[in-house]
Amino acid sequence: MTFFCIADKESSLGFKLSGIETREVSTRLEALEALRVARATKDIGVIIITEKAAAHIQEEVKAHITEKPIPLVLEVPSRGQAPKRKSAAELLKELAGLGI
Repeated sequence: MTFFCIADKESSLGFKLSGIETREVSTRLEALEALRVARATKDIGVIIITEKAAAHIQEEVKAHITEKPIPLVLEVPSRGQAPKRKSAAELLKELAGLGI
């Protein structure tokens, strides 16, 4: 399984440098096409999408997450943005009292 990233222009460089196939998007149509490609590629197991990119296609991302477990969609903060949600470690700590 491989990773695929859908990112805004400011956030894409780090993913590209790490060897992850990355599509830069700045419009809804570009984001939809990138999601379509990621879902159609058989060996992709994780789709990483930045918050700025996900904002263009939020309903489609939510629908994918509820309909299909694979590929897993992981929304990450865009470069220079504070995360809008709690981290996985924070959620685990709240739910189970565990620390990572």
